[in-house]
Amino acid sequence: MTQMLPLLLLLSASMGLGLWMGWQFLRRQGSNPIHIGFHLILGVVGLEMVVMLLRGAPDGSVAAAGALGKSTALVLATAVITGFATSVLARRWSRQGSAWVLAIHALLGSTGFVLFLAWALDL
Repeated sequence: MTQMLPLLLLLSASMGLGLWMGWQFLRRQGSNPIHIGFHLILGVVGLEMVVMLLRGAPDGSVAAAGALGKSTALVLATAVITGFATSVLARRWSRQGSAWVLAIHALLGSTGFVLFLAWALDL
């Protein structure tokens, strides 16, 4: 569990920033590219850390991957991909269409976070 603590903090920061940006979106306020960039970096680094834990922790121990670990990595990877798709489609689609992609991104990110918590507590 101790090897999961940095990842927990990282994913919590990404989740918190994403929730705050989602709240700003619902209030129809503009997005700050710096916040989006930090959210992107936190999400990609969090995904990378999940994959590293599946392969082996920095201290040499390997986290039991199982179905929860692999599902966590898959769902978080899909959340990162839909996050990129949101930024691309927001320029081409209407606000309602891009809002659907953003909602899917938020759902996948939240599901990935909950799966990570279940995986971390299962160890």
